[in-house]
Amino acid sequence: MSKRNVVDSSAWLEYFADTRRAKHFERPLEDTENLIVPVITIYEVFKKILRE
Repeated sequence: MSKRNVVDSSAWLEYFADTRRAKHFERPLEDTENLIVPVITIYEVFKKILRE
């Protein structure tokens, strides 16, 4: 069985903002074949971006 990546909203926000910590999340986020994105994560990121 292959490894799956579930990444929380804080990781997505770091990645989108291209912060210094974003590099830690690049590999799991860009491995789309093994990426799982919960609906709550999409909602949280959308809410934060909308506020900004």
